[in-house]
Amino acid sequence: MLMKKNKQKLVKELASQFEEELKKTLPISIQPNGAVVYKDYAVKPLANGNWALVHIHNQYTIEEFYLKTTALMAAKAYSRTDINKFFEIKRLDNGYWAKYMDLEVYKKNIKTAKEFERFQILLNKLEITQADADEYRGKISAMFKNSFA
Repeated sequence: MLMKKNKQKLVKELASQFEEELKKTLPISIQPNGAVVYKDYAVKPLANGNWALVHIHNQYTIEEFYLKTTALMAAKAYSRTDINKFFEIKRLDNGYWAKYMDLEVYKKNIKTAKEFERFQILLNKLEITQADADEYRGKISAMFKNSFA
């Protein structure tokens, strides 16, 4: 019993140390509802699974994003009034989502393809779309690291 309490205490200490390190490196705060706050802007989850970039003082929704990561980067760009970067982030968000949705469609259709030729075409499209989605994911990841590192 004593070992278990010591482990729990150690885990809590490690968690608080990690949280302090996170606060030093990322200037954000995470809210209990899953929202993330950066300066005067919050990235809030929506009922449809998307993320809204909202001004925290007047609750005005600035834009809606498919990915939490891109919404957070957009909050930083918007707070610096870097509109070109903001629109670049929105373009990446839309591009990734389009490729991801195409990928899901091809995955579903390839399971039901009966003719070999159709299967090959779908497999080819699936591979190309996967590569495109991975490219978008890489660009978003690199941009996030550059924005908050």
